[in-house]
Amino acid sequence: MRIYLLIAILIFPELLRAQQDSAEATNSFFDDSSVREYTLGNVFVGGEVAQPGYVDLASLPLSTVVVKELASENGEARFKGAFQYVGYSLFDILTNFTATKANEKDFRPKVDMYVVVENEKRERGVFSWGEIYYSRDYHKILLAKQVRAINPSKTKTKWQAPAEPRLICANDQYNTRFISNPTRITVRSAPGVFSTEKPKVMFSPEIRMQFDGKPVTVTDIQGMAEKRSYAHVGYGHGMGFKGVKNVDGFVLKDVLVKTMSLHAGASGTILAIVSAKDGYRCAFSLSEIINRNDNADFLLQERADSPTDGRYTLFATPDFFVDRNVRAVEQIEFIQIK
Repeated sequence: MRIYLLIAILIFPELLRAQQDSAEATNSFFDDSSVREYTLGNVFVGGEVAQPGYVDLASLPLSTVVVKELASENGEARFKGAFQYVGYSLFDILTNFTATKANEKDFRPKVDMYVVVENEKRERGVFSWGEIYYSRDYHKILLAKQVRAINPSKTKTKWQAPAEPRLICANDQYNTRFISNPTRITVRSAPGVFSTEKPKVMFSPEIRMQFDGKPVTVTDIQGMAEKRSYAHVGYGHGMGFKGVKNVDGFVLKDVLVKTMSLHAGASGTILAIVSAKDGYRCAFSLSEIINRNDNADFLLQERADSPTDGRYTLFATPDFFVDRNVRAVEQIEFIQIK
């Protein structure tokens, strides 16, 4: 009798799990709750585009993302739930609005452009053109038209879906750029002073950083940042295949957090402009650098004795294309977008 009782105790949890698993309607764990539909308002696209106007959402394809949402409250991480969103990606929304750069005569590449999404309450999120159009995951920012909660099967927890439609950023750790009822999208190019001629010497021994009027000079990153290595296939959107090589560098996020006291929970409206001595520059949202949840962190490669490449090279790990890699980084400027 004791043997039978012991066997029952051991196998009962497995039987319970089997019953719970068999109750799933499909193999997917993402579709076992009811769908909430949103009524989307009009969204206007303006700024540096050829023909400003309202978005024809009905003509766009639908994309799906899954999100584990965190909020930053009083410096603490608060879990808000897990959800599956279906909606229109920012990539598709902007694709039919041709960008017309205000500074194109000075700097032709679109890598210094950015996008501001806001609502009637003036709540806003800042996105770089690159995280929309150069990234490997280019449909992860979307305007949701429906949502369903991803509830755990072995508890009574039922996550409460947002009451209003929102812009969702699936690669963000904190929901600092989750904008409710967005009504306007503005395309801009980053301000700055442009180099008129290429310098003979590209090497810069340090990186100058500035935010809110506070300058910082970084001369040694090895003691403050994690080092990572990747096998990388280079591909440019203009010239194509660039070869295969091993890449190693220091996590840029670590450097910024320690030197500039920047933090992910307050990163949603800040733009970072990374520039080199020869005038090449790229815009990045601060969120895509320090507020990621996919561990695809930007790297700073160090070459102590390369006059052509400079001491530090920014490697854009999350990107499909190599266009936002910046050789000979000389300066990183942070701008609060208002």
